[in-house]
Amino acid sequence: MESKPTDDLRSLAASFPLLVYDHGEQPDNSQTVFSVADGSCRAYRVPELRNNYRCLETPRGLVLLADAASSQTSLWNPQTGEKIALPALEKALPEDCRCLLSDTTSSPDCLVLIYDLAQPDLLFCRVNGGSAWIAQSLDIGLYTLPDCHPDSHLPPTRNVISEMAAVQGRFYFMEDLDVAGVLSFAQDPEPHMELTSFGAPMPTFDSDAPRVVTLSYLLESSRELFLVCFFFLGCSFEPVEEVAAYRMDFSKQEWRRVIDIGDRAFLVGPDRFAASCSAVEHGLRRGCVYFAFDFFGDSTEFYVFDLLQGTRELIGPGQDVPLPTSPPFWMLPVLP
Repeated sequence: MESKPTDDLRSLAASFPLLVYDHGEQPDNSQTVFSVADGSCRAYRVPELRNNYRCLETPRGLVLLADAASSQTSLWNPQTGEKIALPALEKALPEDCRCLLSDTTSSPDCLVLIYDLAQPDLLFCRVNGGSAWIAQSLDIGLYTLPDCHPDSHLPPTRNVISEMAAVQGRFYFMEDLDVAGVLSFAQDPEPHMELTSFGAPMPTFDSDAPRVVTLSYLLESSRELFLVCFFFLGCSFEPVEEVAAYRMDFSKQEWRRVIDIGDRAFLVGPDRFAASCSAVEHGLRRGCVYFAFDFFGDSTEFYVFDLLQGTRELIGPGQDVPLPTSPPFWMLPVLP
């Protein structure tokens, strides 16, 4: 690792995707970035990753920046340093939220969507010509905690969106284990939301275990909707019993399991973040799922699951990298 951190990620543009480990307040206020493709590990002091900014990575590689002081927002390209100005926020972003882009930023109808992971609330605006962020709440029913959850005695609460993927201008999420929700946005002239749904039972894992817990991720890949499921026996979330990928067959409205995903690599992480990129183009292993989510926060290692071979490998930046103060996050090559 370099002894003197720099502040410009553009020197690593060819090494994306990166896993970023943020070490919080420290003398040099730096982050450790690990290139999954070439195994290099370096320290950086990136101004956009410091405490005056709130950063939300997106599956398309651009990062939403929210300035805590001015409430101004923008889309940042870490590979080039370029920024696209967006409207200012009326209030701070939710503590736990995710961000998606509906399409490429060159599209006049490209939308930025932020969804709250704790409340059924949305924020959205247009990239080109949007005058303000629009707030919207959803009514997608009630949710009951599973028996193994420590708070399972609590009454049902309003259902929230825990995972979402943007595919060809629409946003897909699971309303419950059997129903998929679809958000679309019409322009007249500001975007307004339309909500529909269709039946799509969540895949299950056949086991004699008394309980199987599923951790699922929705993602877009090559303009198709995919679901990646991690199956655990019991509620300990360790170890992973099986990993499976499914493609949505819209003609039959069902998930079809796929073993060979071709020249693709799926990258997933905390808070249901999931993305896809070309494996060959970016030096990754084709047909693999990179699972960078440590439930216990005591390691910088992550798993690579080969869907075709059915194998798994534990890799990471090495023991000389201190544990981050928050879960690592993916910084991806920006899609054109």
